[in-house]
Amino acid sequence: MSVELDRRLAESGTKFRIFPQPRFLTKEGTDEPLFAEPEVVVLSVEPAAMQPGPADDRMFVVDAIGKQPYNSFFRPPFRGSARPPVRPAENGHFDHLDPDSREFKAATMYATVRRVLDIWEDYFGRTIQWHFESDFARLELIPLIEWDNAQSGYGFLEFGFGRKENGTIDHDRPFCENFDVLAHELGHSIIFAEVGVPASPFDEGVDYGGMHESAGDLVAIVASLHFHSLVDQLLDSTKGNLLTVNGLDRVGELSNSREIRVALNSRRMSDVSDQPHERSLPLTGAIFDTMVEVFQQDLVDRKLITEDLRNRSTHLPGNEADLRQIQGEFATAYAGNESAFKESLLMARDYLGRLLAITYSSISADFLTYHGMLRAILDADRELTMGAHAQIIRECFAWREIAPVPTSMLVRQHTIMNCGFTTLQGPAPTGEAQRDYMIPAPRSNGARLTVRP
Repeated sequence: MSVELDRRLAESGTKFRIFPQPRFLTKEGTDEPLFAEPEVVVLSVEPAAMQPGPADDRMFVVDAIGKQPYNSFFRPPFRGSARPPVRPAENGHFDHLDPDSREFKAATMYATVRRVLDIWEDYFGRTIQWHFESDFARLELIPLIEWDNAQSGYGFLEFGFGRKENGTIDHDRPFCENFDVLAHELGHSIIFAEVGVPASPFDEGVDYGGMHESAGDLVAIVASLHFHSLVDQLLDSTKGNLLTVNGLDRVGELSNSREIRVALNSRRMSDVSDQPHERSLPLTGAIFDTMVEVFQQDLVDRKLITEDLRNRSTHLPGNEADLRQIQGEFATAYAGNESAFKESLLMARDYLGRLLAITYSSISADFLTYHGMLRAILDADRELTMGAHAQIIRECFAWREIAPVPTSMLVRQHTIMNCGFTTLQGPAPTGEAQRDYMIPAPRSNGARLTVRP
């Protein structure tokens, strides 16, 4: 969501509260919560259009009682017993709910999904129609079922709880409060709606599966950057040196030490298998690196850091003393320029959101490849910036070894003889005779055509 739209919504939308990251996460080396209080967010739906649930014309919450997870034989809509719908305060907003209440959990699930949808519809510049619209008008949200898992499916999102180390359900860690997990699952719905699915039974969809998981992570990363508290903490802790392990690069954190996947990773295509989650890592890494390098290039353009510092931080030398030197230089540059650094990061965030929206709108699910995605991303950059970031994109993807496979027709060489041309013997003629020097080989009917330069 662009900065400008966020400002407009502040005057007309409905207020909710969301924790930027799970409330059980603590600051490094302490027991102090990373985010002690939820942050107020404003949704695009006006208070007058909100319905109890919460609900609107695109989605609704059902706090089901005694529900089992949906499966192949048990699908939406849910017709069982449910708790009363959550209602707004007299002013029409939902930001009054106690964070420890069950009502808050239902409301925050709705607010998270609606917020992420608002963000990405703004980047796409249009409404994202549900991929299940032929059967359901609205997305069904089930916030709390007795299950140590969560899932998205055809017309629904339903969430249970985290899992303890011993494998039992952890009721203190409901997935419906985990912004990253919810955003990731909605990301799958966005891809189904915008990219579709492979149509051919001969398409194994290896890169398609990796792209799907990568998209879920990227949808979450970009959306999380819309929390001002998270952005401020991110910059304060890194001083703008984002090519370090930080809170932004960890998607779907389950505890202080466990996360579903890491966006800031060193995986290349030669390091991963065909398993979708593992295969997603090089693609996510390449795109995440692109955003960081666009951010740092803007810092250089605004003379907030030097080109030399940018280059050294990008290439990340392994020497510990060098890394400390780089971090120290970022700290010096950041001091007194905090607002300018934040402006650059939000610019890079919006650039990446629009870049991905254009890319996802243009690619086909059929026989999709990462190299095809790279070309679509370069096309998107040309549309957005006239190719200003093309070299950054190429370098980030090249490092991840994302290129045409050796057997691809794209890298096939064509000699003149492969193309059916032959050359006459003897020295090249000059003048008028030069026109007839190179001619195609005879066709099957014996006819010969002359190539005119």
